Amino acid sequence: MIKFFKYNSSWLTVLLLSIIPVIRWFFLFPLHIRFFDIYEAATSLGQIAGLVGMVLFSLNLILSSRLKILDRYFFGLNNVYKYHSRIGSISFCLLLLHPLFLAISYLQVSLIHAFKFLLPIGSLVITYGIVALWLMIILMILTLYVRIKYHYWKLSHKFMVVVFIFAVLHTMMVSSDVSYDNFLRWYILGIAYIGLASGFYRAFLSRYWNTDLAYKVVAIRELNPQILEIELSPKNKKLNFISGQFIFVRFFSQNLSSESHPFSLVSIPTEKNIKIIVKSLGDFTSQMQNIKVGDYATIDGPFGRFSYKYLSSYRQIWLAGGIGITPFISMARSLPVQSYQIDLYYCTKNNQEAVLLNELLKISSINKSIRVISWCSDERGRISAEKTIVSENLAKTEVMLCGPDIFMRQLRSQFITLGLKSRQIHWEQFKF
Repeated sequence: MIKFFKYNSSWLTVLLLSIIPVIRWFFLFPLHIRFFDIYEAATSLGQIAGLVGMVLFSLNLILSSRLKILDRYFFGLNNVYKYHSRIGSISFCLLLLHPLFLAISYLQVSLIHAFKFLLPIGSLVITYGIVALWLMIILMILTLYVRIKYHYWKLSHKFMVVVFIFAVLHTMMVSSDVSYDNFLRWYILGIAYIGLASGFYRAFLSRYWNTDLAYKVVAIRELNPQILEIELSPKNKKLNFISGQFIFVRFFSQNLSSESHPFSLVSIPTEKNIKIIVKSLGDFTSQMQNIKVGDYATIDGPFGRFSYKYLSSYRQIWLAGGIGITPFISMARSLPVQSYQIDLYYCTKNNQEAVLLNELLKISSINKSIRVISWCSDERGRISAEKTIVSENLAKTEVMLCGPDIFMRQLRSQFITLGLKSRQIHWEQFKF
């Protein structure tokens, strides 16, 4: 039971914060009045959807703030953003149902009146809510169904703060249970103001808060035509991190946008300088060739709990797909020379892509706690979970995955089929 609450405390907190206003709502008026007929029932369901949707919308903005306390509480920033995505979808559905349920009451008059209720042509208070709804619909369509460049996608997320402002104005001014009951008013608006502050910080202020973690590019090494190793030196304060963690880096260089992007650290915590490895995969990383020695960067982090240090078992299997090797490099470099029993599978298409293999083999020749296996799919076919299991004691084996999404999902499914529990499988995703 203790383990259950430990590993599920994050979503239980979200659930609790969401149902508190509903519990209060249920005790404000007798239920036989709230659900007197189909129209009253629809209005009541619309109110519940609005209360929960507003709380989840607020929590979603808080989760987007990238605060380090959230990284710790949710056991990694990748989990924070996983919750962010799910909560965003649920809040959108609830806030969409909110006016649809309320519009049903207008059917008592006519279908035209119900339709007009969903258009921004009524009172100013109602218009705020309808504008927020339609703006949210547009942004959700852009996010889920339209392929746009990363910087445009990030810009669209900034407009969520604008959407939320309209939603808060509607909540503050509309005549409802929130305006009548002090508890609901302070609860809903309190969470909303925290969400608004969090969203505003992430969208407009966060880039100005990292000047104490200013770095300078001191070396660039081409590992192959597509992969660069970039070394950065601190201008003043040194970054403290744990092997396996990642950072967000914002480069200030000509012909390169100043967006913030996540990169795993390949250096070890005791080194003054930090190193990242970049592969040309998208619009931003394909421009990284423009970076020059002497360019400046700001660091936000570190984040993540993807490290052997957080696992309870000393028997571990590490599986890296392509550039997913980067967090394992830092971990292999800092791994103690005793106690652990680790198999690291470096999975690439061919030997030419395994640019860090020689360094890993050198580490394993010195540190017998780690065994490095090169797996080239052109020669050996695709890796599978079954091919990595060399011990019958699966209960004491933990697996770490990092690589393309399909690579990790397939292996995770295979390990579960073999008998591992989901809590024994850990993966790093960069879906931000």
